[in-house]
Amino acid sequence: MIPEHTPFWHALDLAWCGDGALSLHSIRLLDAMQHMLQISDSDRALIESKFEDEVVFDLNRAGFGCGDQALAGWVGALTFLDDPAAADVSRALGRAALMAGLSRERWNAGISWMDQLTLGVPFKEGVWREGGESGELARLPAILLPVARELGVITDEQ
Repeated sequence: MIPEHTPFWHALDLAWCGDGALSLHSIRLLDAMQHMLQISDSDRALIESKFEDEVVFDLNRAGFGCGDQALAGWVGALTFLDDPAAADVSRALGRAALMAGLSRERWNAGISWMDQLTLGVPFKEGVWREGGESGELARLPAILLPVARELGVITDEQ
């Protein structure tokens, strides 16, 4: 796992980087996300420690944790994991990543992200062109947009 290429890292970024502070509500949302993704305490500690070392230490506090709304939306986007089409979309994303040109760095980023969402297997199947037919990648749920950008499947304008 590459901590900075995980949905939980993205959640920390949303929670902290709006104003350099973390609210109690954000802490509760992060706890809920940890529970939803079944992230172990040790993995969460690893991600948070690296985030603090690389990001938080350099932030200037300018408020009282205004990242709550963005973080709540992000945690709400996890409902995609309950969608029966989640595996098919993940498979299609893997195939699209392959077609966009999959470097080792992009592969590692994609696997870190998708494994944390428990969608690593269908993503790998799409890359390897195994499993069910992956189909075309039509529309991405919000929870997959950051990794799709990292994989070169979509651009920042999309």
